[in-house]
Amino acid sequence: MRLVTRLLLLIALPLGALAYGVSHQIKQAGAAVTTPTKPKATTTTTSTTVPLVQNMVKPPLHDPALDRRMASFFAGLRDYNNAEADKAFLPMPSYVVIKQGGGNEADWNNRLITHYHQQLAELRARFRSVLPGAVYNGYSVKSATAHTVRVGTEQNKAPYWQVYMTTMAFKDKSGHPHNFVINTMISFRGAWYVVHVIGYG
Repeated sequence: MRLVTRLLLLIALPLGALAYGVSHQIKQAGAAVTTPTKPKATTTTTSTTVPLVQNMVKPPLHDPALDRRMASFFAGLRDYNNAEADKAFLPMPSYVVIKQGGGNEADWNNRLITHYHQQLAELRARFRSVLPGAVYNGYSVKSATAHTVRVGTEQNKAPYWQVYMTTMAFKDKSGHPHNFVINTMISFRGAWYVVHVIGYG
């Protein structure tokens, strides 16, 4: 019996060692295998800026966009908020497209918008006693004054429509009516914009 047991042990030990060796080699081989990763695809986008181009579409006497701009003009006038009133003013990029020569951005910043703000201050002084609590009551574009301005007429490299004496109306907090005139508006791409409130045209 002891002899049989010893024989079994002698057979079992080499088989166990062999099994361990095979298992260890399989683990090492598995650890050495790596799954290749695909490089991430990269995409490039090219942004294109479409330049502003003037057209000679005649602006309507009323449209929702102009209604909003004129309401903002009055709100900015009443509330001493130039930034709000500026929403009705000819934007600087549009001015650059229209006017001849160089330095038009600086001219818009240093002269045109500055004069506009000075004219707003004049209107506020004129209506000082009735502006607080005033209610906007609409505008009227004087269509009979609308005309085209050809290239070179007003140092302009692009033509535009121009209109004079647009009337803006409001009521004071007591309900009394008042009005004033916006001297000059010009067109850019079929829309009216204020350029001079007082003293031009």
